[in-house]
Amino acid sequence: MMRVLILMLSFFVAGGTDRVRTKCTAEACLTLHLEEERFEKAKENCVNNGGNLVTMINDNEFQRVKSALLAAEDSILNSKVWIGLELPKKHCTDFTEELHGFKWTSEPNESKYSNWKKKPLSTCTEKRCVSISLADDLKWTDGSCRERAFYMCKFFSKGMCKPIVMEEPGDVKYNLPFLQKPQTQNEGLGMLPHGTWAEILCGGSEDKASFDSFCDTKDGIFGWTNSERFCARDKRSCKHKNGGCDHICYETAGESVRCKCREGYYLMDDQVNCALRNNCENSPCKSKCIPTPTGFSCACAEGFQLAEDNISCVDIDECHQHICGERMCLNTPGSYFCGCNPGFRLVAGKCEDVDECTESRCDQGCLNSQGSFSCYCHAGYYSLSDNRGTCIDVDECLRKPCEDICLNTLGSFKCSCRKNFILAKNGISCVPDPTEKPQNTPSPDHREAFITKLTQLTTSFESPTIKPPPLNETNNQVDSSKRKENFLSSWIFMYVLASVIPLVVLIMLISVLVIWKRSRKEILKNNTADNYCWVSSGLDKERKKSNINIK
Repeated sequence: MMRVLILMLSFFVAGGTDRVRTKCTAEACLTLHLEEERFEKAKENCVNNGGNLVTMINDNEFQRVKSALLAAEDSILNSKVWIGLELPKKHCTDFTEELHGFKWTSEPNESKYSNWKKKPLSTCTEKRCVSISLADDLKWTDGSCRERAFYMCKFFSKGMCKPIVMEEPGDVKYNLPFLQKPQTQNEGLGMLPHGTWAEILCGGSEDKASFDSFCDTKDGIFGWTNSERFCARDKRSCKHKNGGCDHICYETAGESVRCKCREGYYLMDDQVNCALRNNCENSPCKSKCIPTPTGFSCACAEGFQLAEDNISCVDIDECHQHICGERMCLNTPGSYFCGCNPGFRLVAGKCEDVDECTESRCDQGCLNSQGSFSCYCHAGYYSLSDNRGTCIDVDECLRKPCEDICLNTLGSFKCSCRKNFILAKNGISCVPDPTEKPQNTPSPDHREAFITKLTQLTTSFESPTIKPPPLNETNNQVDSSKRKENFLSSWIFMYVLASVIPLVVLIMLISVLVIWKRSRKEILKNNTADNYCWVSSGLDKERKKSNINIK
């Protein structure tokens, strides 16, 4: 059943050609495709085969990629090879970041490691892709994604099996899950991924025994099925291929061969291969456990570090390392994020000031500044401290700025006056309305008419016998003008005198009344006799009677 599944997988997997070079390590398998493709097509081929374009997020991956390229033929020395690093469309280059705004096509999308040959093209509209070359020591170079280049895919596996060791000469064909064409022992494969199907032909001839084996796991240990002895010889010797043993081969007294493993390893069920003892099986490590020949050690994922107990992991706060420079740094579990401070936005890889005044943040006036803004109100308004940007009308009438009537308006006020008065030029005071008729003072027109009537009346009372000497016309005009002026002066004097006389009379009356009251008080005072009462003696009456008798 397993063989049928592998055959179906090999049939449907694309991208397997004669121009593919494969290299597997304990961590992953790398395939170098020596057919030039555009970036999007290369990425699609890797994904369809179950992998992704190769990444270089640290120095270890850099060394693995370099080793895979050096294992290929010399003809690719100056050739470009796509890696999974691109600047997505509508994204801008950012020279303040290690990747300059570029992203990896597989997780994690960002990394602190970079290996640029030169700064990439500054753009916010064009999609850019990165390639490497052995001639440039795998330095990163950006270019148009429409160009064609070789490409390298990376495939992760649950585990790896070592190549099969046969006691007798024979052929082995390895059918890897992500390749269509089988690989031979001559391909130099150091490891084979889980799920690889091996076709084994003993003796190099189809007449000899042949069987299949699969790279599978048992109790967490990866190995080949049906593997007690591959193409076993009737008589084994440690002198021939180490007796088929993985580590140590020794012969017993009965000339039989036994296999033994080095310290830290144990002998697998096939009694030939050795596996590292799993000292991490019951380890207390919270994140990762690394088995060692003498025990284990705990490790943490990238962006974390061991706690004081050497078992747990704690996040590394990269922001304390000022990794973002003057920009804002946001620490995240296992990573960090560089952004722009409030009031700035990222434009073409740089933090530029945001003009908040174009966003209608203020009710009236707005003043933009670097990284911020301030609102202000026009004259006649004031702002609330707890409600930024809102302006409220000032009621100026509360201060009583007008002489008479005040009307508050939005942002200002308006003065007005009562009937018969108008606003002065200052817009605040009130003055009498000159168009209204005064009640006491006659107008100039009425005064002229009154004078004219008085003149006519005076003329009619003159004696008819008295005739003035004849004068010429000029003298008559002068005399008439003088008469009018004299009469006007007399009339004005009479008007003033008539107004003053009642006032003088009133003052005199008051003065007389005051004098009279004072004199009366003096008389009453003199007639008072120091509180003594005088009684008449009757002498006066006797004198009157004697006077009467004499007469």
